[in-house]
Amino acid sequence: MNLLSAMTSRSVLVGLLSIICACSQTPDYVGTVRAFQNYKNEGNVESALELFVDKPVLHFGSLGTITGVEGLRNILEYDIALNTHLHFEGCQLTAREVTCRVTEKNDWLRLAGIDSIEYDENSFAFSPDHRIESVVATLSRTSDQRLGAVMAEFHAWGTKHRPLEYGELFSADGDFVYSGENAGKVTALLKAWRGE
Repeated sequence: MNLLSAMTSRSVLVGLLSIICACSQTPDYVGTVRAFQNYKNEGNVESALELFVDKPVLHFGSLGTITGVEGLRNILEYDIALNTHLHFEGCQLTAREVTCRVTEKNDWLRLAGIDSIEYDENSFAFSPDHRIESVVATLSRTSDQRLGAVMAEFHAWGTKHRPLEYGELFSADGDFVYSGENAGKVTALLKAWRGE
């Protein structure tokens, strides 16, 4: 065997070993969830979107379900406009799913008189290509009750005192519209509500 063929054989062997090692490594799903937390807290929409499949599904219990990349982009832009900060803790990995407890703070909550809300469980399910394919967020009972009470009061005030402005927050089907623009509108209405 000459020197050139020995070097070629060695580089092929090193290449094959690299591929085998890369394929046998367990993906860092918890790291991906932490990256999502960081990107969202930093306001980095594009990097956050890259962590998801093309048709993600996000379930927010009584707050509704968001599907697709555009829906995800809209909720990210809404949350970023509200200065949302997420804190994940106790993240556990089971197969291709990461479950964490989450605390959320943002301007909407602050203006509504709520310091933070807690999710007892946020589950991130991963696709075979190691991207997030679904999120299920489960509010704690206390947070769900507090948020529900405030939203009911705000809804009653909005429909009575600012029906046109309040109505602009929703689609023709009656669904709340998540967008950066709508975050500004809801913030202005919350300030007016708290000022009256």
